Formats: sequence, structure tokens, C-alpha cells
Amino acid sequence: MATNDLIDALKKPDCSLDDSNEQKVVKAVFKKLEDSNGEVQNLAVKALAPLAKKVKEKNLQDIVDKLCNLLKAETDSQKDIASIGLKTVIVEVPVNSTTSASIVAKLIPKLLDQMRNENLSVDTIDILSEVLNRFGNQLVPGEASSAGPQLQKQIQNALLHLLNHKRFAIRKRTTVAIGSLVAHTSDELFAALIKDLLAELRAKEQREDWDRLRTHVGCLATVCSPRFGPHLNEFLPLVVRFTVVEENDELREYCLNALESFVLRCPKEIGEHIKSVVDLAIEYVKYDPNYDAGDGDEGMEVDAEEDDDDFDDADDIGYSDDDDMSWKVRRASSKLLSSVISTRSEILVDLLDQVAPVLVNRFKEREESVRVDILNTFIVLIQRTGRVAGGVDFAARNDDSEHSAKRRKGTNGVVAMEGVTGPKDHLRQHVPRLSTILAKQMNDSSAATRQTGFALLKELVIVLNGALENHIGAFIPAIESSLSGAPTKDAAKTSTSSNLKLELLEFLRVLLTTHRPEVFHPHLGRLVPPVITAANDKFYKITGEALTVANELVKVIRPFAVDKETNQQHVTPLASNDFLKHLEQIYAITVQRLGTTDADLEVKERSVVVLGTLLSQTGDILPADQVTGTVLSLLLERLRNELTRLTTVRVFRSVAESPLTAEGATSVNIVPVLSEVAKELASYLRKSHRQLRLAALQTLETILKRFGRQLPTDVYPTVLAELRPLLTDADLHVLPLTLAVLAVVVQQGQSAQGLLKTVQEDVLKELISMIIETPHLVGSGAGGEALQQLWKALSRTADRGFQRLAIAQLEQKVADPKVTFQSKQTHSVIAQSIAVLSLGSEAEADTTINNHVAALQAGNDQIQYLALLTIGEIGRKIDLSKKHPKLKDILLKNFSSTSEEIKQASAFALGNVAVGNLDEYLPGILNIVDNNPKQRYLALVSLREVIARVSGPDASPPAAGTLERFAQPVWDILFKDTKDTEDATRNVIAECLGKLSLLEPGKFLPELRSRLSGDATIRATVVTAVRFTFSEHCDGGEYDALLAPFILDFLRLVQDDDNDVRRVSLATLNAAAHNKPHLIQDALPELLPLLYGETIVREELIETVEMGPFKHQVDHGLEARKSAFECMSTLLETCSARLDLSEFLARVVLGLKDPASEIKTLAYLMLQRLVQVGPSVVTQHLDSTVEPLRTAVLAKPKQNAVKQEIEKNAELVRSAARTVVVLAPLAENAGSTKFDEFLREVRGPTSPVLEVMNEVGKEVEQVGTVGLSGPTAMDLS
Repeated sequence: MATNDLIDALKKPDCSLDDSNEQKVVKAVFKKLEDSNGEVQNLAVKALAPLAKKVKEKNLQDIVDKLCNLLKAETDSQKDIASIGLKTVIVEVPVNSTTSASIVAKLIPKLLDQMRNENLSVDTIDILSEVLNRFGNQLVPGEASSAGPQLQKQIQNALLHLLNHKRFAIRKRTTVAIGSLVAHTSDELFAALIKDLLAELRAKEQREDWDRLRTHVGCLATVCSPRFGPHLNEFLPLVVRFTVVEENDELREYCLNALESFVLRCPKEIGEHIKSVVDLAIEYVKYDPNYDAGDGDEGMEVDAEEDDDDFDDADDIGYSDDDDMSWKVRRASSKLLSSVISTRSEILVDLLDQVAPVLVNRFKEREESVRVDILNTFIVLIQRTGRVAGGVDFAARNDDSEHSAKRRKGTNGVVAMEGVTGPKDHLRQHVPRLSTILAKQMNDSSAATRQTGFALLKELVIVLNGALENHIGAFIPAIESSLSGAPTKDAAKTSTSSNLKLELLEFLRVLLTTHRPEVFHPHLGRLVPPVITAANDKFYKITGEALTVANELVKVIRPFAVDKETNQQHVTPLASNDFLKHLEQIYAITVQRLGTTDADLEVKERSVVVLGTLLSQTGDILPADQVTGTVLSLLLERLRNELTRLTTVRVFRSVAESPLTAEGATSVNIVPVLSEVAKELASYLRKSHRQLRLAALQTLETILKRFGRQLPTDVYPTVLAELRPLLTDADLHVLPLTLAVLAVVVQQGQSAQGLLKTVQEDVLKELISMIIETPHLVGSGAGGEALQQLWKALSRTADRGFQRLAIAQLEQKVADPKVTFQSKQTHSVIAQSIAVLSLGSEAEADTTINNHVAALQAGNDQIQYLALLTIGEIGRKIDLSKKHPKLKDILLKNFSSTSEEIKQASAFALGNVAVGNLDEYLPGILNIVDNNPKQRYLALVSLREVIARVSGPDASPPAAGTLERFAQPVWDILFKDTKDTEDATRNVIAECLGKLSLLEPGKFLPELRSRLSGDATIRATVVTAVRFTFSEHCDGGEYDALLAPFILDFLRLVQDDDNDVRRVSLATLNAAAHNKPHLIQDALPELLPLLYGETIVREELIETVEMGPFKHQVDHGLEARKSAFECMSTLLETCSARLDLSEFLARVVLGLKDPASEIKTLAYLMLQRLVQVGPSVVTQHLDSTVEPLRTAVLAKPKQNAVKQEIEKNAELVRSAARTVVVLAPLAENAGSTKFDEFLREVRGPTSPVLEVMNEVGKEVEQVGTVGLSGPTAMDLS
């Protein structure tokens, strides 16, 4: 009891011991270690762990010394106690402490002495492994232990000797210890180790000492690391040769495991041998000398009946042999194939043709653990296919084909081109046989096989949309039996059954969303009942998933037809009257689960979603009294409930959008409750819950748009009152939605008493204040569009007096010297607002233009600036040349203004006014560009506005046609004297050239290419112009076909001799990777070496500048290097399947060491992304990240650092810490001693960055990891 109490006390955070008490407690614990009672000894050992955390370093060292002495005790029991105690204490000793150095200096020699003893204990080697894992850095030259290298050599020699020990357990532990040692040894010692292993392998082969040979082969897998790569060609032939040793399956298993390590840890060196490795793995995954089920290649031709016969024969034989170890060979081969598939994307098509049929045939594997491994290997193959082929396409269930679109961007951005035979097509050809074999296996096999089988099918339908259309019936029996399995008293079996049901339900959810509804109609009678049964399950997770599937079943039973041109849904009749009973069953179970008082919140939320889907999809089929009396009442009740209101708000939006409830539809009448719903939603706008406010705004907008005329007028003042406080909300998403709802309120509720008066007197002032305080939220994007729509609504509903009032108040704010604007963007937003209000009527537009033209000659700079912007916004929409013939001269006069802002605004105004009448204005602009060097830049800005507006997606065809007539003169003028212009001017010229190329790409793209032979300034201009052609609206296949032959010629300038050309070429490559990845992905083998070459710091580009007594270094290659890393980041997102991730990771690690903080930040982000894209690759190279991450995490600012430098350093530390947290889960199974040690260092109680690590850890945990496969469990958004 006393020892237990001591343990409890030591575990308390506030427990502290003084020196006297520490010594007394240590003596008492050691006295208990010598007790004759085993239970007392065990408790004493247990007390060592919390005690080691509390005592000071001196007493901790005494504990270690005493335990070391106990290792020499005469009795085995005391030795065992000492071993366990040492393992316990070693884990608690701080890594970089004097105690750790003492352990290395005192404990290792004692362990080496014991290792020379014939009666060696396994615990001794385990302790050595733990010491090397924790404190191996103490043996590195230059660290605390000056005798470290010599000690390393002694340890290595002792361990190599033990590899020949007569006891297998000793040999096995020795391989682990060697793995812990090599993480810290020098290259010389590692080379000596490799030489010794090679000699031993050859000697054991000659003596046919297969038992010890197996140990040495296992040691190869342990020591394999990137350092092993240069020696791979010596060992690989030996390992392959050992696999054919007769009647030695365990040796084969070890050889295959070694090959797996070679594939994972030496990806570059194994590349030339990968085909022979795959062939070997294929051979041995079929290796079953004691049973022949016809797994050869001829098995691919047998039909379903022959497959069934094979299965029946296997069942009749009932073969079982405890001495048969061949299953280990097949399991190791399966894992080897999995490693190849996950790391060698470049040969994926070959793997699909050669490996896939063999794996499918091996689904019949008689050993369950191997069968599950083979299924998991095939899952890896499917996932890799999805990634390489361009990700996942979750098209609408009405989409008849996976290839319905010409081009699609997947989750990783790779674009799949129509008509190209890719990996998905190679995978699809195996679906029929896969379905036949897997369906039979899942009907007859255990829960583990069925669970893995359903996981495989889920991944298959995610990657191949509609793949199981012709095979769903084969899996119905397995679905029925798996969902109908009753829970048992056995906890393990119940857990297995629950996992199986969850996996199956998740598969059904994905299956129903990726296949046409008609496919399931013949099977509904067998699908719906087991799902209903699962919805009644006691386990809430199963119930929730079953309700999710039921939700999808409703959409399958009663799908809506979709007009592909308008994207409008149309109601279709029920395919069969028999389906009505299925809807009734789903309705009954939904209402039942929703009415259960003790139901889990997740179950309630999903019940609400199903009820909403029933109403929106089948409301016309349900009895009218049920809709009004039960369904709507339940939804209203859930809307008022604090826990379920967010989900219900979203459900009401989907119901309001349904064609069954549309205005004029008589099928489902929800209008009686909408007034109450709208007022409830309006009240939610006061809540602090952001998601609730967003959902309420979205639903309000839908309801008011579709049912506004049918709502009582008292709803609108209520909604308006709740909207007004949100006009001061600085949320990027909330404010645009607020403006959109306000526009609908003004439009639909104009007849409400006092509403327009309130808007004119109060809301207008609030809108103007919003523009002045948060112009960045409404200057462009969703906010800008919503504000313009609101002004249009006000212009249509209010009289002209309101327009004049609003314009006057906006202009007054600019003229008022007391009003301070945050940025010039405020003027732009005000100008856009005035333009929209003015264009509501021709008379108002004329008045506004006259006033602003007058202001150009009499106003101050602020007023003139606004006038110019407003004239430009209005002039873009209407022709001003006839009513204001002198406007061009007035604008050109402002080109000579002393204010740069006025000059820029004049150029903007002239360009936009020119869009209204190109024939009138464009020749004058071109004349200035050609003949007036002083005003050339401003004229080019105007020309840029013209070309950008006319070549944009919203341009009118007449304007585009007019610009085409001027295209050639413009082109010639732009290239005139390009080499003598400044950088800013050249950038504008490049943008003009790029946008102009979009008008006639067949003509201008070859001309751009022909100028690549010009001087450096022309080359830089040309490659920058190409970058501007990668615009979002230019997405046509015709343009891509014209650009494809030339794009490599432009991008090869990455290797140009001129630093500026390289920099802009890298920026163009980055733009191509972002917007046109399909055009460059086949050229990446040529481009990537050039790109990687720009990631290196070039010393010749670093200039030392003397500034008085100080010297400052200027890196002229920084911008190019930064562009290179930015391009790498983009490629990782859009073309990850085409990258050699090992080589890519090596460049990322180089970025971690870069002296520029911007590049380090990019490297951190890429490393975090690589954890998702290629976790196996990152796992194998964790050690290389340790030193740069340690340097960054533990970095401290200089003592004389200013505030900005301190904040910059803190941000870098947080970025590095976040990267460490993201990498940490990989380290758990990586066996990386170095990274584990680093984690303990930064997360230990004495770590200077412990607080930062904890904060960042919580942030990462909250954000979570974004999944890359499959839709969400149920869309509640």
C-alpha cells in the first residue's frame, strides 16, 4: 500500500521533493527492489518512472549507477529487476543532460562486458538498443563523449559477433540494436559494417548455413537507409539468389522483406532493377507449393462457373498444415508489391497490366491474413491510380459517363484529357473478374475479409465512377448478411461486426452517389430492409451511417432529371409503385429516430437531413397531412432546438430549392411555415456562431428569392432590422451574403410599410460607412458583386431622387477633408457604386458625367481622382465620344499632372472610355505609345485596360472584332524599342502582348516564339507575355492545342544565362503549372532538372555592399530562387503524380536550410503537404529533416533585434514547429531514432519551445488532415 501511495503522490504535478527527501525516497525504493516478494519488486520498478521525473540530476545519476551494479547480481531475478528498471529509467532521462552522458560512459561498457558472456540475456541487448535510441548522439564525434567513435566501433564489433550467436532470439535482438546504432555511426564505420555483412553473406552461402544467413539478410533490412544506396548493386543479386534456396520459406520471407526495404529507402538506386523485383514478387505472391488452385496466367480466361468450382474444391480439401510457412512468403510478396505500387508511379500502367490480374486471382488466397494483405495491396493500387489519373470525380448521379467533360481537374489538379487511354482504363478492364472473385469470397469468408473487401470496393467506385453498374447484384448477398448480423456477447466479435457494418455502410454511401439511380432499382427490395435494420442498431455510429445511406436511397428511389444546359432539376414520376413501401419504411424509421429522446446528437442531425430529403424529393408522394402535420412540425421543432438548428437551417434551404416546392408548384406547400421560419432565421443573425449566421443568410436569400411574393410584408422589416448590424461585420464571407440578402429584401419587400424609407434614411448611411471602413471586402470578388447588385436593386425600386441622394453622399465623403480613407481602393469602390447608380437611367448618367468632367478642371486631387475613376467605370459601358468630344483631350492633359495617382487614374479612365468607342479613341492611344516617349508608359496602361476589357469573358463581340482590326498595328508598336524601356514599362507591354495573343492565338503565338532569339530584354518580355495568356477564362481546348507545340520553347528559358530572364521564366513555369498542368506534365522530366538547378544558392550572385562601417550582403539570385520554390509548391499540388517525390523531397530539405526566411516558409508548407501526398517517401527521409528543423525551432533572435525581427523569428519558429507536429505521426512507425530523439527534445519538460509545440499541436489537431479520397459522410453544409 505504501508503495502504491508513493506512486500516486509522485504522479501529481504539484509534488516536489527537497534534497533530503529525495535521497530517502530513492533508498526506500531500492530497498523494495531487493524484497523477496515479487509483487513488491514490481511496484518498486513501477515507481522508478515517476521518481525519475521528480529527482534532481545527481540523484537520477545515482539511480542509474545502482541499477547498473544490480546487473552484476548473482541471482537471475535481481538481474531481471535491474534490466526492467533500467529500461524504465532510460525512457525518463532527458536526452541532452549530464545523466545521459553518464549512462553512455558507464552503462555501455558494462553492457559490452555482459555481451561477451556465453549466458547472455536478451534484456542486455534490449537495454543497449534503448540507450542507442535515446542517447546515440552522445557517441557522435564532437559531442559530449570524446571517446564516442571508439565506443561506436566496440559496439559494432560486439553486435556483429552476436549475429552468429547460436540462439535465434539473441540474433534477432541484435539486428534491432544494429539498426539503432547505424543511425549515429560515421560513414567509415557504416562502410565497414556493410563490408562485413557482405562477406558474411557469401560465407554463409558457401557453408549453406541458412539459419544464420537468414539473420544477416534480416539485418540488411534494418541497416538499409539512403547511405546503403551505393552498395545496393552488390547485395541485390545475392538477396535475389537466396530466394531460390529450396525448402526454406523463412529465408525467402526475409529476402522479400529486405527487397521491400531497398524499394522504400533506396528509390533511386533500385530504379534500374524494379522490373526484376516486380517479377520476383509476382512469382512468390502465387507461391503455394502445397496447394494448386490454378493460379497461373491461364486462370485469367476461366469463367464464373470455373471460379466457383475452384472455391468449392478448396473448401473440400480443407488443407491445413502447421508446418507450412509458405503463407509468410506470399504475405511478404504482397507487401513488397504494395511498396512498389506506392512509390513507382511512373510504371503504374505496367503494374496495372501485370500485377493487377495476379492480385485479383489471389483474392482466393486460403490463408486469411495473407488474403487481407493482398486486398490491401490492391487498395493501394486503386488509390495510386486515382492520384495519377487526376484524382476523383464525384459527378452527379445523372451523369451518364465518367468522361462526360472534355477535361476535368481532380483533387490534385492533374487534368484528364478526353480520348486518352490512361491508368483508369487499364484498371477498369479488371472490374468484371474482380467482381466475380471478390463477390464469391465475401459471401463465404470471415468478417475481416468482408470488411477489407468493402473497403476495396469503396476505393474502386471512388476512382472509377460507375464501375460496378453491371456487378452490383453479385454483392447483394454479402451486403445483406453483413448488415443483418446480430451482436453477440463476445466483445471482440461485436467490435468486429460493428467495424464491418460501418465499412459496408460507408461503401454503400459512396456507391449510391457514384452510380446512376436506375442501376439500383432492381435491388431495392434487398437493399432497403437491411439498411432500415442498421438504422435501428444500438450503436449510434452505425445508426448515423445507416441514416446517411437511407438519405441517398431516397434520392435513388425518386431521382430528379437534370437539364444539362440550364442545370435545372425536373420532377419525374416514381419508377414503380412498389417503391412507395420503401419510402414509407425510410420515413417511419426517420420519424422514430427523431422522436427518441435519448438519441445521440449525430443521429438526430442525420434524421433531420433524411426528413428534409424526403420532403424535397418525395413530398408530393407523402400524404399531405403527414407533410403539414408531422414533417414540417418536426422541422420547425428542430429549428428552434439549439443543438440541431444549424443542420435544420441547411435542410430548409434544400427544401426551398426543391422543384416540388417552387413557386407555382402545387405538390408541396411549405409557404404556411415560411413566415415563422424566416423570422427564426433572422433572429439567428444575432448569434455569435459564425456557421449558423452564414447558413441562416444563405437560407434567407433562397426563401426570399423563391417565395418573397407569398410572404406577409411584416417579415421584411424584421429581416432588415437583423441585417443592419451585419453591415459592420468585417467577415469576408458574412458581409457579401448580408448584401445579397439585403438586395433581395429591397426588391421583394418594397411594398412593406416604411421599408424603403428606412433604407433611404438609415441603411444608406450604413452602406457608405461600410465602404469607407472595409473597402477591401467590397472592392472585388463576391463582396464587390453583391454591393453592385444591391445598388442595382435600389436603383430599380427607389425613385430617381434616391440615386441622386446616394451619389451626392458618396461624393461628399470624398470631398470632406475630415474623412480619412484607409486606401485608394475606397475611391475605386465609390466610383463603381456611383457608376452603377448612374447607369440606372440615361439622364442620371449624363448628369454624373457632366459633374465629374467639370470636377476634373476645378476640384482638388481627391475629387479629381474619384472623377477619373467614375468616368472610366461609366465610359466602359456607354459611348461618351459624341456627348463629350473634348473628354479625350481633358484626360490626356492629366497625363502631365504632378500627381502620380492622377496620372494613373487618367490612364485608367482613358483606357476604359476607349472601350466604349475603339474607333474614336484607340488610334490616339497608339499614336502616343509610338511617338511620345514621355507619356508612353501611361498610354500603355490605357492600352492594357483596352485589351484586358475587350479580350475578357464579358467583352462584347463588336468590340472584340474592332480590336482584331487594330491587332497587328498594336503588336508592331508594342515591340518597338522594347529593349530600351524600363522594367515597369516592359511588364505592361508583356501583359498587353499576352492578352492580345488570346484574340488570335494562331497568328500571334508563333510570332512570340520567333522573338526568343532576341536579346535578354526581349526574351524576358516574351516569356512574361506567355504567362499572361494563362488566364482563367482562357480554358478552351483550341487555344491549348495551339500553345502546346510552343510552350516548351518558352519554358526552356529557365536555363537562360540572364538572371532576369531566368526569374520571369520561373514565374511563367509556375503559372503554367497552376493553370495549364496538362500541357507541361509530359515535359517534366526535362523541366524538373532545370527547375531544381535554380533552388541552389549561387555565391556569384551575392554582392557585399559597404554602408559606412557596415557591410550588407545583397543576394541578386533570391527572387529567382524564390520563384523556383514557389513553382515546386504549385507542381506538388497539380502534378504530384508525375514527380519523383524522393528527389523532390531532397530539394525541399535544401529549402529548409536556405538563408532566406521566405524560402524556408515555402519549404515548411511543402513538407507538410508531402506528408499527405507521399507519406512513405517522407517517412524514409525523416532523418534528413532533423537538423534544419532543430535549428529553426530552437532559433532565437539577436539580442539587439528590433520588433520586426523578433516577430519574424517567432513566425518562423511556429512554422517549423507546425511542420514537426505534422511529421510526428509518421515517426511512430518509421523507426527513425534520430527523429524520435528530436521529438523528445522539443516536447520534453525542459524544452524552451514546449509552449509553442503545445499551441501548434492544438491548432493542427483542430484543423485536422484534409482527406483526398471520397466525399464526406453526409453533406451537412
